[in-house]
Amino acid sequence: MKIKQLLALFCFLLFALSGFAQTKEATRAEFEWEKILPLVTKKAEVENYFGKPDRDCSHNCIYDTNFGKIFVSYGVEPKHMLYTCNPSSDTVGNFNITLTEAMPIEGLGWDLDKFGKFPRNAEIDVYRYAEKGFYFTTVDGQDGRELVTGISYEPSYTTMKNKCIEKRR
Repeated sequence: MKIKQLLALFCFLLFALSGFAQTKEATRAEFEWEKILPLVTKKAEVENYFGKPDRDCSHNCIYDTNFGKIFVSYGVEPKHMLYTCNPSSDTVGNFNITLTEAMPIEGLGWDLDKFGKFPRNAEIDVYRYAEKGFYFTTVDGQDGRELVTGISYEPSYTTMKNKCIEKRR
């Protein structure tokens, strides 16, 4: 009888802890565009998330969404010195988002310590997390807060390592 009670207690604790872990993760906002992974996501999946593109397209498509425009390039070889990827013509190579309304940088919920910050000019800064393939641009809002105006995704190093062929040196 003790074994059944211990097993039941163990299962209960495991279930409770997994729920706590999911709750902690859920505190960061999820964005629709985060479902798209360069070199992984197919055009049919993108169209399932965002509908058909603005016009008939094959390699460079524009999707109008409730948060802005997404510019998706399909079948595009990432510009990387170490890997050759050759994605299929219906695979996302990279994508850019132009937000309809600028968002406070805190609204992304990302750990900004992982990003490098690079001034582009007096008004615009670029944040870059190259390992993950995230880039975004900010401008200073009237209240002095940084506002995100655009986001770019390229293949992450991990994805390239798993999906691409290492170039010979």
